[in-house]
Amino acid sequence: MKKIISFLLSLIIIQANITPCLAGNMTYKLNRGTAVKVRITSTISSKSKTTASAIVDADVYDATTNTIVIKSGTPVQLNIDSKKAKGMGKAGYIHVKNMTTTAIDGKTISLSGAMNENGDGKAGLALGLGLGTGLTVLPLVGFFFFLIKGDNVEIPSDTIIPNVVAADNYSIQAE
Repeated sequence: MKKIISFLLSLIIIQANITPCLAGNMTYKLNRGTAVKVRITSTISSKSKTTASAIVDADVYDATTNTIVIKSGTPVQLNIDSKKAKGMGKAGYIHVKNMTTTAIDGKTISLSGAMNENGDGKAGLALGLGLGTGLTVLPLVGFFFFLIKGDNVEIPSDTIIPNVVAADNYSIQAE
């Protein structure tokens, strides 16, 4: 009797382990802090307001089953804050932040990471020339040196955004 009961219990356990695989109900985990390699695929400039595009550059795997949870080539949505260079030597800048992508089951995955690029400022040059020449050598005309702009900045395509990770823990359903 004990052999029959242990045999039935082992069959139930085997059935419980096989059934989810056959039914396609496998759930994978994407843990907070999992690295996601993100590559910018279009040039971003502080001079112009263009939409930027980026992709996941390498497959992202579930830590325990080594199954792909985010495929390489999946689009990444970027939130870009940029400002072009202005007078008085103010430099342009680009801030890339608040990224999201999509897992294999269509779930939106928030990514944590940012990239900041700043142009060279010329505030000292503009102020020095503007005041120096405007008050002494070239009155009135010298004040036009205040119109000197800082440098704009550009992030070229194929740039990898450093230190991008999954922002939270996610459960992802198998395809």
